[in-house]
Amino acid sequence: MEYSHKEISNPTNENNIKSLKINNHIVHNQISIANEFNNYFLNIAGSTSTKGINEKKEDASPLQYLFEYFNQPFKDTSWPYTSSKETNKIINSLKNKNSSGYDEITTKIIKISKSLIMSPIINICNKMLAQDIYPERLKFSLIKPIYKSGDKIFSI
Repeated sequence: MEYSHKEISNPTNENNIKSLKINNHIVHNQISIANEFNNYFLNIAGSTSTKGINEKKEDASPLQYLFEYFNQPFKDTSWPYTSSKETNKIINSLKNKNSSGYDEITTKIIKISKSLIMSPIINICNKMLAQDIYPERLKFSLIKPIYKSGDKIFSI
């Protein structure tokens, strides 16, 4: 199974997964398929996060690894604040698309409303940098498997 990390605008339903092989049974229920993909991605991240970190301790977490192998404290990291010039450059570099992410805001809308949203965006970004806080709501993403080639019946 191949997954695309690019944001793709697709007005047709050609790439929708119609069926999924789960435990050698073909499932057509879209909710079951979505739940199976969700479980797969949740479990794959958990099973690979500590793989190879510390073979002697099976339950070692990444933090335990860091404390064990880096006995010096990390230096404080400071990031330069963003500016209107930098933000403007980033917004202008976005491709004009009607597709959206988790927030359902398209790049087209961002570009059209740039003059109205620039100050709040700069303010939010600079507060995040100053307080070292990344809001939970911005940690979500949409993962959409995209059919590329081969059998359209996927197996997990």
